[in-house]
Amino acid sequence: MRHSIQGLLLIAGLLLADYSLAYGQARPGPFTAPPKSLRSRDVDQQHIRLELKFDFDKQAVNGKARHQLELFRPTSSIQLDAADMKIGNVMLLSRSGTESQAPVRLKHTHKNHQLTIDLPEECPAGTALTLEIDYSITRPKHGVHFVEPDQSEEAHLRMVWTQCEPEYARYWLPCIDAPGDRITSEIIATVPSKYVVLSNGTLTSKTPVAGEQTTWHWTQARSHVPYLMSVVAGEFETLEETWDGIPVVSYVPRGRLPDAKRSFEKTPAMLKYFTQKIGYRYPWPKYAQICVDEYAWGGMEHTSATTLNLDTLHDARAHLDVSSDNLVAHELAHQWWGDLLTCKDWGELWLNESFATYFATLWTEHDKGGDEATWQRAEEAANYQNEDARYRRSIVNYRYNSPENMFDGHSYPKGGRVLHMLRFELGDEMFWKAIRRYCEVNQFRTVETADLRIAVEEATGQGMNWFFDQWAYKGGHPEFNVSWDYDAAAKQVRITIKQTQKVDEITPLFRTSAEIEIASGQASRIRRVTLSKAEETFHFDSPERPTRVCFDPRDWILKKLTAEKGKDELLDQLTNSEYLMCRVQAVRALAAMEEDKDAQAGLSAATTDDKFWAVRQEAVKGLKKFPGDATRAKLIQACSDEKSFVRREALQALAKFSHDDSKTALRKAIDSDQSYYAVAEALKSLAAIDKSGSRELLLKACEQPSHREVILKAAVEALAAQGDTTVADSLTKMLETTTAPERRVAIIGALARLKSGDAATLKLLHDQLGNKRQNVRRSALEAVTQVADATSIATLEARRGQEVMPRMIRSIDESIAKIREKQQGTEALLKEVERLRKQNLQLEERLKKLEEKK
Repeated sequence: MRHSIQGLLLIAGLLLADYSLAYGQARPGPFTAPPKSLRSRDVDQQHIRLELKFDFDKQAVNGKARHQLELFRPTSSIQLDAADMKIGNVMLLSRSGTESQAPVRLKHTHKNHQLTIDLPEECPAGTALTLEIDYSITRPKHGVHFVEPDQSEEAHLRMVWTQCEPEYARYWLPCIDAPGDRITSEIIATVPSKYVVLSNGTLTSKTPVAGEQTTWHWTQARSHVPYLMSVVAGEFETLEETWDGIPVVSYVPRGRLPDAKRSFEKTPAMLKYFTQKIGYRYPWPKYAQICVDEYAWGGMEHTSATTLNLDTLHDARAHLDVSSDNLVAHELAHQWWGDLLTCKDWGELWLNESFATYFATLWTEHDKGGDEATWQRAEEAANYQNEDARYRRSIVNYRYNSPENMFDGHSYPKGGRVLHMLRFELGDEMFWKAIRRYCEVNQFRTVETADLRIAVEEATGQGMNWFFDQWAYKGGHPEFNVSWDYDAAAKQVRITIKQTQKVDEITPLFRTSAEIEIASGQASRIRRVTLSKAEETFHFDSPERPTRVCFDPRDWILKKLTAEKGKDELLDQLTNSEYLMCRVQAVRALAAMEEDKDAQAGLSAATTDDKFWAVRQEAVKGLKKFPGDATRAKLIQACSDEKSFVRREALQALAKFSHDDSKTALRKAIDSDQSYYAVAEALKSLAAIDKSGSRELLLKACEQPSHREVILKAAVEALAAQGDTTVADSLTKMLETTTAPERRVAIIGALARLKSGDAATLKLLHDQLGNKRQNVRRSALEAVTQVADATSIATLEARRGQEVMPRMIRSIDESIAKIREKQQGTEALLKEVERLRKQNLQLEERLKKLEEKK
């Protein structure tokens, strides 16, 4: 009966896991609000001039905002967004239609994040006003962030930065905080003289003032929207470059200049490429990038002055696995798509984010070749489809519960793939003609999807309602089932294509062009068809039976594909197809044939012979399912692949092959592989197949710094899996001393694994929930969720009331729900175990009585 109870525990654990997964998939998407309309405005903001003084000791901002406005309609009052700030005097400096007058102090009310300013009298439509508002902010929750040293990071550099997107401008300047209103702007910031100030536009002046302070005056002369305003101040060094007369300056915290070139050296080439492809010269007087600390976003495309997370910088060893090119290209592309042209409402966000996402892949295509871009787009499609499994929505969507909800996999990768399909439908010449017209016609304007469609139609002459209706205003993607056969008598290939997705009010039956590769060995031809029905059959002449038929070989279409193929066709596809995704599909299908020697041989060859690293990586992933000495030897060979991603996959796979050769290969990687991530995989695999022989290496690895502390995390994970908690005390002591944030994050996660049942450790994790760094708080939250102690719920609920970041609040809510589910599941499991125990005792008693009677 002991084995039965253990089996029950295993099944119950699986059921709990399934329930947790189902919970995640069943949660409603955050797009249930009534449909919104574009925000109405009574005034047109035209120019904003800010004078800011930063007090780092008090974490305070004293500001003066001067607004030049024009009335859309007659009114006697003006409403501005102004959150969590103290309003002082509000002055009317000038009004059109009146003779020159002295400034007039205006009455105002400030409540519910709204500043209502009463004018002296009702003013007619078209009246131009200049207002000046004094205000102050202390210890801001949003919009402005002060980075300060503390006991755990005494050498931490001070800095201050602002972040407005989507609607946080109202937390550091009174304004109409909506993307539909374009302005020009000035920012005049006074800071300690040792600090550098970066803002939008051109540096007009830099003036020393009393008290070892300096005033920096930046002017943005071409229009943008309030959420694109920015100011950053701190101790920075600069990497200075130029492109075609435009300064290209990258700012990094003092001491990080050696890492700057690695991340930013391609920026001038990107400027040249985007200018040529878009047909519109980079529109701003400079391009600056600045890396700041404690920044919870990857990057933000403030006009001419992008702000980036410190993770953008990395050392030479990490560069084997990590590149900042995609992020840098994404934010630079925004200088056109988001800054020059700006979405009119957050419901149209894809016009910013999808364009930046797609143009980043276009840079990859230009810089590294078509296969790299194809693989990048395939990974983006997978990210979107993972989200689509949780909730489905249209890309253009005015039913968002909060603007933050729009920043998801639909607005970024799905929309990027939609632009790729538009390129496919139109062809390169027409696509770029359309993109150039869209940019030219809508420069310095706010836009909606209709503007894009109209530009495409005007540039190409093609009616495109059908395309935008299904891809922008509907949701989902086609799910294709493709099969084929050969009619030898008619000498024809017959291909049947079915759309199997459930068609409903969100998901349509899709119309799309499609390519089909019909090939015999290396001889290949592409046929193009148009799909629009639930099931269609196409006939193509062929003098002999093809060795393979591949649907959408260049992966133009965002889709789910099912294509039943035999082993011979898959082997031919893997060996002979020139198309990356065809070979990847073949690898994945062959990997499912775990008992087949031919499939094993095909995968084995691909691990070293395929020209593209991602196919080799996928082949290694598939090959590890096949046992045997030949597989082990091939995996060891792959541990020397030139691409770190392939080596990492092979080193991970060796955890299934306990042999002296495997141990030797893993030790070699730990000792000499230049990839931090490869070393981490080797540590975990060695620990799995050589528990006693790996312990000293694991303990030593806990002291080794690495990119994002991947080596520390791997070592602790392995020690925890072995039940070795000896390192826990030393890790706990690290948290009590000066420790870098990433290392603190790793240690928190480690302690959750090593001492999950320890009360003192749980208290330590609870304490870290209040850390000032969001990544540390998030790590503590994940650790507390993993431990799933019922006493954490009250702590999390208290923390929720103190947290200001919306994403963190959502994460706390999800963690509380998961802990409650686990608690309920555990209680139910224990009750069931107790019931089975009693039942077992009853059975034993009956058996005993039967034996006595016998």
